[in-house]
Amino acid sequence: MKIVDQAKLFVINLFENQKNQKLTFHSLEHTLEVVRQSALIGQQEKLNEDELSAVLVAAWFHDTGYLIELENHEAASIDLARSFFKKHPRATAFVQLVEDCILATKRNREPQSLPEKIIMDADISHTGNSNFINISKTLRKERSNCTGVAISQEKYWQETLLFLENQQFFTDFAQREYEPVKKTNTEKVRALIDKQKKGVRPKEKSTTRGVESMFRLTANNQMRLSAMADKKANILISTNSILISVSAAAASSQPFSPTKQLIPAVIILFLSSLISLVFAILSCRPKIKPQRCSESDIKERKTNLLFFGNFSQIPYPLYDKSMKEMMDDYDYLYTNLIKDQYHLGLSLTRKYKLLRVAYDIFMYGFILAALLFIVSYFFFRV
Repeated sequence: MKIVDQAKLFVINLFENQKNQKLTFHSLEHTLEVVRQSALIGQQEKLNEDELSAVLVAAWFHDTGYLIELENHEAASIDLARSFFKKHPRATAFVQLVEDCILATKRNREPQSLPEKIIMDADISHTGNSNFINISKTLRKERSNCTGVAISQEKYWQETLLFLENQQFFTDFAQREYEPVKKTNTEKVRALIDKQKKGVRPKEKSTTRGVESMFRLTANNQMRLSAMADKKANILISTNSILISVSAAAASSQPFSPTKQLIPAVIILFLSSLISLVFAILSCRPKIKPQRCSESDIKERKTNLLFFGNFSQIPYPLYDKSMKEMMDDYDYLYTNLIKDQYHLGLSLTRKYKLLRVAYDIFMYGFILAALLFIVSYFFFRV
């Protein structure tokens, strides 16, 4: 197993075993996003394999210290990384680079190398995210949770504005991709502060109901389309079954009939109906590939808990625990819903493709049989 994968498993288990509900921003989801951004920026900045691996390991560990202490979490993160390297030894230079990258995420620190620049940009990439305002609200909630003192909106957004104005991206890729959106976010925060100063309470916009309606509508549409496909397939199956029976009976009697010239047309009709019937049945036939899901797959959130082909392989106690965890986790829940919609769409696409082939074969076979019948009947009669 690669060192990055080993670090991933170590950190996910760490977040699982030392859950802290107060950490609404510095959570596993934030870590996953920083890892993703580190990989993206690192590839764009053309890091070599060892440097990229070190940055990714550092990205996995950079906020684990929050699980232990808040004030000096970078040092705590480094301690956790060192305990990890005791079990998975690496070269001293590699370990040092990981520690340097973790330390680089400390506020107001100047990066000393390209790997440090990359992880620093990845750590603040949310400032260049169009959803920054909502993401930032989770940080405000976390600060209130951890200090036990509610921070006012005006004070929080003023501090956020100061942070945005003083923070900078260091890599060319981040400056090109994130800086323009960050400037837009800065203006949004400034507008929020101006409204608060004028006594205008900003209207909170929520897409929660819209998202729920979207999932419900999409699921209903897909089920309706699936039912329509099944109905069309049933019509085709019934029609082809009749044609196969009739053409088979006709073909068997043709050798003794004076109209034996019609045999090619009957054979074409029989074959096209048979092939069309097969594709119509395939479009309706369930295609299930149950996946064996290990506990580590569930912890790493690779399993779609809403698909019966997955959860039917999971013991009930583990499934019950995982479902309750998912229902308490916004991102985890909606990720599973998105996966479910996506795989429903794939299944529907397969069904309609097979149904289209079945109808095409039926149509062209019927046309060809009819033409052969006309030609044979009028031009080759004895």
